[in-house]
Amino acid sequence: MTAPRDAFRFWLSQAPPPTSDTCPPTDASLPLLVVGAGPAGLAGMAALRRAGVPFTGIELHEDVGGIWDITNPVSSVYEGMRTVTSRYTTYLGMPAPSDWPDYIPHAQAREYLRKFAENEGILPQIEFQTRYLGAEKTPRGTWNVTLRRTGAKRPDEKYEVREFRGIVFATGAHHREVQSVPDDLGSQAGEAGLNVLHSSDYKHPQPFAGRRVLIVGVGNSGSDIADKISHVAKRTILAIRTTPWINPQTLFGTPLDKMTRDTPAWFPRWYKLSTFHFARWLTVGGFRRLGLRTPRHSINDRLPIGDRGIVKAILSGRVTVRSQVTSLAGGAAQFADPSQAAESVDDVIFATGFERRYPLLEIDPRQGSEVSEALAFLAFHRREPGLAYLAEAVGFRGCWPVFCDQAQAVAAYFAAEARGGRNARDFNLRRQSPTPDFKGELFAKSDGFHVDYDIYSRALRDLAGWLAR
Repeated sequence: MTAPRDAFRFWLSQAPPPTSDTCPPTDASLPLLVVGAGPAGLAGMAALRRAGVPFTGIELHEDVGGIWDITNPVSSVYEGMRTVTSRYTTYLGMPAPSDWPDYIPHAQAREYLRKFAENEGILPQIEFQTRYLGAEKTPRGTWNVTLRRTGAKRPDEKYEVREFRGIVFATGAHHREVQSVPDDLGSQAGEAGLNVLHSSDYKHPQPFAGRRVLIVGVGNSGSDIADKISHVAKRTILAIRTTPWINPQTLFGTPLDKMTRDTPAWFPRWYKLSTFHFARWLTVGGFRRLGLRTPRHSINDRLPIGDRGIVKAILSGRVTVRSQVTSLAGGAAQFADPSQAAESVDDVIFATGFERRYPLLEIDPRQGSEVSEALAFLAFHRREPGLAYLAEAVGFRGCWPVFCDQAQAVAAYFAAEARGGRNARDFNLRRQSPTPDFKGELFAKSDGFHVDYDIYSRALRDLAGWLAR
């Protein structure tokens, strides 16, 4: 459902759908459970604490940070990794220190998250080394949650079932447990005896020294890993299915996302696009010199990748660009472009992204449904008032501030419901209403989690304010 920039008021103006679901209130005498202590989970816990909503947090690792703690067993962070977005747009309330690099190294990102948790006073409410295993709804609308204490020393202490008012899932979208690998290519590579891994399993380039490495996929991780490996590998091949737009990370010494954020909204769209294309051409150059076709989509239709060294790696010959991989049978990579000869390889790294999987959220992709369509405002379960999701929305700036806006809306709902707020009851009647796509003029060829952050954040803040009345 397309909406104007004032997406919340557009949503509120729609009549609630006819439904027999009454969404009985949750039991506010019990705490909520917040699953995950990465950026989203910490934002959620902080918002709940400020709203006076009792909660318990759990984290499967021994400390906060989520994937930004490289020692976390599900972390997809690797040596030399930095945030894709700058410190100017990547923060949870408090800004990152001004003496930090523009793009935050993973160790400092983890340090920032630890400091945030300390400042917000939420560490005592987090139970570490505790994994969520599943939950069942009780007849009275609460949730019996099965937890496993991964750090327990006695076997009879490892599993327990506890009752909660509801669950806020902040389980992330870029960790090793949700990695996506093409079944056919993965099977062929395995049968050929190749060393196969997903980009989230990659940690450092040394194991690939002197080897022939194929990277399948050219997102931010795939391009960065290809550049890093090419310094030590015998041959580095980057297979690309769809040419992305490649943008500089900085323009005239300023991080691109900061420049985008600070550009006045009243500037004509044609002026902003033409100016940016000229600046991008000056810094990155044309696609032909990289051996790539010009993208078939507009620069705003899909998320571009940032040039963290891949342009230089291609131009210098350290990285060889090839078309889409069609087969890995026998250990040789075959490509869609018939003019490109097969390449024998030793290692295959699938930088093929991640699957969006959220517990207790039913979605049938065979019906053509998107995960985003199963969530109201990309944060609330459409039928269960006790379930909320701090799901990563994708945009042209850092997503951490958006986690804070989602968390504020979720906390406002549970606080309003606990006091019997009229608008909380009204929201429950409207949960199944179509949610605006929040895209504005962006991401025409991307899923519903790709949004215009200005539109989406404003809608979340308006929703939180409305619920608080």
